[in-house]
Formats: sequence, structure tokens, C-alpha cells
Amino acid sequence: MKKGLVFLTSLSLVLIIMLVALPTSVFAFNGQWNTGSTVNIDYKANPAPSWLQIFSDGVKTTGAATICYPFSQGLEDWVGNIYQLKAGKWIKLATTTKWMPNVEGTYSACAKAPEAGTYVLMGYFNGKTAPTPVVVADNSGEWNTGTEATLDLKKNPIPSWLQLFSTGVKVDKPTKICHTFLAGNYGWVGEIRQLKDGQWIKLPTTSTWVPSKEGPFTSCATTTEAGTYALFGYWTK
Repeated sequence: MKKGLVFLTSLSLVLIIMLVALPTSVFAFNGQWNTGSTVNIDYKANPAPSWLQIFSDGVKTTGAATICYPFSQGLEDWVGNIYQLKAGKWIKLATTTKWMPNVEGTYSACAKAPEAGTYVLMGYFNGKTAPTPVVVADNSGEWNTGTEATLDLKKNPIPSWLQLFSTGVKVDKPTKICHTFLAGNYGWVGEIRQLKDGQWIKLPTTSTWVPSKEGPFTSCATTTEAGTYALFGYWTK
């Protein structure tokens, strides 16, 4: 009985971690394109720019057309652009966001597809402060050294394509700092950055299992001076 409970608990934790780590771009999309047919996109063969989130399924048109997709995030400081996949590259189209057919309808992103092809809606955050995380980032880990530092992200906003994955840490000398980064197992790239003169300066960061595959996936960097640091991440898959 105890073994069964342990197994179920472990399985539940694994499922929770997987759900936490999934970004919006791999959630089931609830909207529908106003025209064309839905297609699957191979993002390994055709990677999207790393600073963008994917907000729709792919759509295939048989000719030039005005294409639209629901984009309620546009009301919350996200900027949406429809891209065409052409010869392995993502070409940005002139995109407008508006209520369709009127304010009683759906807030949507629209663009004129110039030809038959495959298109996707992508977006990035452009607010004055960090967005509400698209995923519930796991900030529960601890730094291996230093003291916890409070971060004022309104005063010192992070780059719009990044999400915060840790508390701040303050060190008083050059040293190696590490923080658990479970999302690194699911396509996220970790970056440790230093807060300096109001800017977040990226440090060379490595992410791997520490001390071995029996341990947690962790991001580490070597600081060059005393200061305040934090772990951020962006999604690439």
C-alpha cells in the first residue's frame, strides 16, 4: 500500500512539473482562423525566433487572403504579429489588432496573406513591467550561495521575452552561483543576469544536472564582482 502511494505521489509530481513547464505555445489553442485549414508546424525544422511566444495553430491558405485569429492577449500589453513560413524562415506580415466584427465580438490579430502558404500568430510582451508568467515558473529553489535579495521589477524591468525563474541573490565577491532550473528539461533556456545600473546584464550560463543526473537540473554562472543576480529563462522549442 505504501509503495503504491509513493508511486502515485511521484507520478503526480512528474505530471505537475511537466504542466508547469509548458509554455503557451504548446497549449491546445482554443481559437480558430477565419479561413484556411489548420496545419501542424515542425518547430524543430523551422524554429520560431526565441523571443516570441506562439499564439495559434498553423494555418494554410490556398491563395492571397485576409487572415485573422483571436488575440485577447493584445489587450494586456502583448504585441501580436502574423508570420509566414517561407523557405524555412519566418517572414513578419503587417498585422493589425482589432475587435471583430465590433466591440461585441472578439479581439483579433489580422494580416493580409500575400499568397498561398503557411502562417502562424506569434507575439511578445511590450509592457512597462514584467508580464504575468505564461507558465507558473518554479521559483522555489535556493541559490547555492549568497543572500536573498528583493527585486523591484517595476523599477528595473526585465527584457520582455524573458521570464523570472528565481528570487534575487546578492553576493559580496566573485563566485560561482547556481539555482535549480527544472524548466530546462522542457525546452527552456536559462540565463543568469546581473542587475547593474538598472540594466540586466547577461552572464555566460550553463545548465545541467548537478552534481549528476541523479540531481536537479540547475543553471550556474560565475560572477565577476559583488552584486545582485537572478535567473531568467526563455522558451525555444
